[in-house]
Amino acid sequence: MVKNGELQLWQRLDSPYVYQHIHTLAHKARHASENLRIVNETASRLWGLQCDITRRELEQEIEQLLIANHISRNTSVEVTLKLYSTADYTLEVGESSIYSGYVVRSLRPEASLIATSAPLADYPTSAMVATRALIKEMAAARDLHHLIMATPDGKIIADAAEPLFIVKGHKVTLPVVAMSSVEQSLIERASISLGFEVEQKQLTVEMLVDAEEVAIASWQGLTAINHIDSKPYMSIIAERIVAQMEHREKKQ
Repeated sequence: MVKNGELQLWQRLDSPYVYQHIHTLAHKARHASENLRIVNETASRLWGLQCDITRRELEQEIEQLLIANHISRNTSVEVTLKLYSTADYTLEVGESSIYSGYVVRSLRPEASLIATSAPLADYPTSAMVATRALIKEMAAARDLHHLIMATPDGKIIADAAEPLFIVKGHKVTLPVVAMSSVEQSLIERASISLGFEVEQKQLTVEMLVDAEEVAIASWQGLTAINHIDSKPYMSIIAERIVAQMEHREKKQ
């Protein structure tokens, strides 16, 4: 890991943090400036501090970290930037992808709805990481791949770090969040360039039932939901959107 600019052995820091999962390919970070901006704006709103690092320094430290961990240049790898309430920051190598670039993942989850609440869900914080881990364990206990969180009155809880969006007809609907993620911005731009109508709106259970496609964005690209309870969904538009996302990356 990298801690405050220095390579060192991994260690656990117990302070609360805000974070971004950064997509890397060929040892290069994608959207480093935007990821850094989100971390800094979130930390500024919550704790009144920012990460004392430039975009170029972030890119260089990510490249050094990947090389030090002997990471292949041929696949995409997640690097997580964490900024703690103590003002320390870390960079940690995370999940490796079997793909190169943004994709629709081959796994199409079976999902169900769960009525619950989540702390500061529309900010990328350690509290939401812990909530998501708990929800994943609850899903596994029910033999499900995924649980979609909703309030008891039927409002979908928008996870800022892994935004869920829906497609119906020629419209792509994204959630309203306090801090829009890199991935949500990429989906919006790709959808518009493909000619789709795009809106940001509070998502509801009723909208999910009425949707033709439901997908979840992450650093890898998109995960298209197969079923929510008994309702089936397609993935045609999700595949077009993610192809456009990757096309735009290669043009830059």
